[in-house]
Amino acid sequence: MKNKHLRKLKPMIPMKAISTALLLFALTSLTSDELPKSFSELLVRAHMTFQYPEGLEETKIVENKQMNYEYALKYPKKKFEVRYAIRPLDKLMHDYRKKEKKKGSGDININPNEWYSSMLQATILNISGGQLPEITNFNKQAVKKEFNADWGATCFFEVGKEFGQSYKYCMVVAIHKDNCADAYYFYLSNSKDDFSELMSPAFHSLKFK
Repeated sequence: MKNKHLRKLKPMIPMKAISTALLLFALTSLTSDELPKSFSELLVRAHMTFQYPEGLEETKIVENKQMNYEYALKYPKKKFEVRYAIRPLDKLMHDYRKKEKKKGSGDININPNEWYSSMLQATILNISGGQLPEITNFNKQAVKKEFNADWGATCFFEVGKEFGQSYKYCMVVAIHKDNCADAYYFYLSNSKDDFSELMSPAFHSLKFK
């Protein structure tokens, strides 16, 4: 996507301070027994909670080679979908600490808590067909307050066919908490119109404990 298009999209993207107005949208609880088992297990490992957003319903997972995700919701009468991907860090941190104890002076062992930025970039490159538009980091205090996360960022772009299927646009929101997980929201739509309004009910649906 060209830069001139990015400038037009910027008003829709949460900037350095995440809008507290989004907190006004009603969220209804969904117990872990009602969620898919695989998704519930990831929530436990990642130390996260999930609140079911009002107005959306569960939809099927689309198998693709660009980005796996574990749960998805959509509006019943609107072409708008949100997909959730959770990447727990428990096993990676275990391996990292184990290697640290055996590491020699010339060995390289990168802390998984430092991967979040590069992982987001790789994800965007994969699902956009090679694009890497501007990524906007959230304000640290805001992302801590609203997601209980240590870092968060967002990016808006035209999505590739395999991941996007019949959708044209994607906004990804990534959040990270040290020693817990990286998590992603993928908001998908065919239009820029009402994008912020449609994404708002789900914006805080996934949080760290």
